[in-house]
Amino acid sequence: MVFIYNKNQLRNHPTEKENGMKCLDFLDDAAALEDALAESYGLLAGLTADPGVSEKLNRLRREEENHARIIRTGKNYVRRAPDLFGEAIISGAELQAGLASCREVTADIRSARLPFREGLVRLAGLEDQFEKIHLDSALEVKDENLGRLFRRMARDDREHRVVLEEILQRPV
Repeated sequence: MVFIYNKNQLRNHPTEKENGMKCLDFLDDAAALEDALAESYGLLAGLTADPGVSEKLNRLRREEENHARIIRTGKNYVRRAPDLFGEAIISGAELQAGLASCREVTADIRSARLPFREGLVRLAGLEDQFEKIHLDSALEVKDENLGRLFRRMARDDREHRVVLEEILQRPV
C-alpha cells in the first residue's frame, strides 16, 4: 500500500517545517498500514495447510514488511529535506480509516472470527481500495533512488492483488 504525494498540492502549509511534520505523521500511518497488512498475511499463511499458498502469503508478508521499511526510509528524507514531498492528496482521515479497517481484519484473523477464505477476500478488498493511491502515479520525488523504491512498491502492490485473486481461484 502506497500513498500519493504531489508537490503541486501545497496550499495550507506556509513553512517547509510544518509540511515536513505533517508528512512525517502521514508516513507513520502509512508504515503502520503496511505493518498491519504484513501481519494479516503472516497470520493467514499460518492458517492454510497448502504449502504453496502459505509460501505465497509469506512472500506478501515479507514484501509488506519491506514496504514499511521503505516508507520509514522516506521519513529520513523528509527530516533532511522537508520540501522533498508535498501535501497528501488523500486525507489523513482516509488513511486512518484504511488503517483501522486493516487492523480490524488483522484482529479478526488473529481471534479466529474470520475464516481463511473471508480473510483473503477482505485483504484483497483492502488492496483494491488503495490501488489508486500509488506513489508512482502522482509523486514528485527529487531523489531518483527514493523514487525508484516507491515505484517498486507500487508494482509490488499491484501484484499482490493478482496473487490474492489466484489464491481465491483455488479450492481451499
